[in-house]
Amino acid sequence: MRPLRYVVLLASSLLVACSAVTVTNQWKDPTWAGPPVSNVLVLGIAKSDTNRRLFEDTLAEQLHAAGVTAEESYAVIPLGGGSQEKLVELVKNSGAQALLATRVQRVEQKTNEMTSGPAYGRFYSWYGNAWSMSPELTQYDVVTLETSVWDLKTEKVIWSTTTENVSSTNIPQAVRQLASTLIPKLKSDGVIR
Repeated sequence: MRPLRYVVLLASSLLVACSAVTVTNQWKDPTWAGPPVSNVLVLGIAKSDTNRRLFEDTLAEQLHAAGVTAEESYAVIPLGGGSQEKLVELVKNSGAQALLATRVQRVEQKTNEMTSGPAYGRFYSWYGNAWSMSPELTQYDVVTLETSVWDLKTEKVIWSTTTENVSSTNIPQAVRQLASTLIPKLKSDGVIR
């Protein structure tokens, strides 16, 4: 009975670790007439410059693979952004039509509890096993991201979504998962080519 319990626990842990990105909310400005943009500036909001660069490099790479010109904002905008006037000048000089910005909205700790009681049979066997059968707990973080696309001509948000995924220390892999969810939606909504 114990080996089966460990197989179930291992399988549930792997499912949590390999979970896909889930879109929880999505919005597109109904007044935005397009056309779809083909040149995007990618901005990852992060306190860590390394995390920002990893995020932006990976998402820009995924957009390039989808046929969209994308530039990492760290090449254009310094950490923290600077003054508003300087930011406007830097963004305009990039030549981008839109800015795709992603930020962490929240992180929630979740707990999975796997309980398996002793097999019923005779009381004395059950009683002895009941004490040794304690619940197995698995804790993980769920990260909620907000991604917005800004039309740089009007300086207004034209598309926005929130997504959830299990936290990962492998940023490039997590961003590729995010991109595989976002890019098809951006294309089908006519936001990017």
